[in-house]
Amino acid sequence: MIYTNIEEILAYALSNKLIEKADITWARNTLLAILNLQDNHHARAYSGPAQKSPREILADISFYAAQNNLLPADTATYRDIFETAIMAIFTDRPSVIVKEFNRLKSNYNPKKATDWFYKYCQKIYYVKADRNALNLNWQVATNFGKFYMTINLAKPEKDPKEIALQSKMPTPAYAYPKCLLCKENEGYFGRLNHPPRQNLRLIPFKLNGGNWFFQYSPYAYYTEHSIVFSSEHTPMKINKDIFKNLLDFVEILPHYFIGANADLPLVGGSILTHDHYQAGRFTFALEQAKSIKNFKIKKHPKVSLDILNWPMTALRLTGAKKEVAAAAARIFEVWHKYDDASVGIKHATGKTQHNTLNPIARFKNGKYQMDLILRSNITSKEYPWGVFNTRPSFHNIKRENIGIIESMGMAILPGRLKNEMTQIAALIARGETEKMKDLSSLAQHYDWVKSFIDNYKNYKESEVLDILFLEIGQAFTKTLLDCGVFKHNNQGKEALLNFLYKL
Repeated sequence: MIYTNIEEILAYALSNKLIEKADITWARNTLLAILNLQDNHHARAYSGPAQKSPREILADISFYAAQNNLLPADTATYRDIFETAIMAIFTDRPSVIVKEFNRLKSNYNPKKATDWFYKYCQKIYYVKADRNALNLNWQVATNFGKFYMTINLAKPEKDPKEIALQSKMPTPAYAYPKCLLCKENEGYFGRLNHPPRQNLRLIPFKLNGGNWFFQYSPYAYYTEHSIVFSSEHTPMKINKDIFKNLLDFVEILPHYFIGANADLPLVGGSILTHDHYQAGRFTFALEQAKSIKNFKIKKHPKVSLDILNWPMTALRLTGAKKEVAAAAARIFEVWHKYDDASVGIKHATGKTQHNTLNPIARFKNGKYQMDLILRSNITSKEYPWGVFNTRPSFHNIKRENIGIIESMGMAILPGRLKNEMTQIAALIARGETEKMKDLSSLAQHYDWVKSFIDNYKNYKESEVLDILFLEIGQAFTKTLLDCGVFKHNNQGKEALLNFLYKL
């Protein structure tokens, strides 16, 4: 069987132009060495393009490796490390990739370059398109546009055996790479607590004179989901330079958007230790948000400023590149030190900063756009996880921070929800909602379900799951409203205008 698998992965590589016919003997021998095999006398002859997906072929090969003690332990991570080492055989050196990307960008256009690079990352199975297709996706219509909802099923969960092994690992004196976003990840073999990156390839960019790298995310949440990160391991920081960085990026890749998580705990992303941005080719609901009111900033009269119809407090700047960057810097300068006790806004407590923002840049209709979502991580006794953050009533659905992706109108939800919602739907259909209270995995959803289920009458059994998904969308919308620093009431609207007058 393993000899057949070797020929299958060779056929896959050949049909996807990762190798040429002249490379087959070399590639076969490299695979034999990794698998500790001395010959290939049981192999069938090559018979054309691979019929199986890379995921299926690699799963068979790593199964063989686990059964023959080629892995330290049979866990998902060690299998992933082994499978990545297999694909690294068929991955070109970084210099080759960078040269081809720049050739396509220079001789044709940026879209040609990203099209090629994204497809290449799929072929070498860094971008796991087949796993990403496992995600459960739907849309919910709201007063702010159509929000995208996705239950993340692509990224495998760690099993108890793996968690136990990690607990026994010694703490290294020096971590290498320092984090998941460091440039040293390119080609890194991986370990139990750090994923393999042997087939990761990076494209260097100059942004505002600084050195940055562009890569695709292996587990994508949207089309061509990419990450742009600093060459230096420095913390996330929102300052005037970030606006120049983002606008430089959309000048290089004008068909992409790019945005940044906030740089403070509670309202920031999952990685605050390394400066990075999220980018891609996707139209979020935020991009389609309508203007409620248009303003002119006194010091930047050539830039159009719009208050957007959005659950969070979102402003849009439109104009020439340098002027948009300067106007964004002005808004941040004022917001960073802004206080308004009437709506609970306090820029700092002692030396602890509270006010920050999410910036998102685009190049659209011949002009540069910069959306700014105002954020605050101030807490109180009533809201220890943040006054302008998710409420405990949403924690049954998701506990993580509302980051840049959610702020633009896409909810990234935990994989557990698929089974939980299926079980709840079955109980509701049988009229046994009360049984939720006795089931440990469903009890947390009981109050949420009871808050809306009686509003639905004469529904069919087949419609219950759709009702639950709709209500998840409504709960997500309410959460975004909770995260808005200036609320959608008369007091909030007046307070927002007072802030804008300060510009």
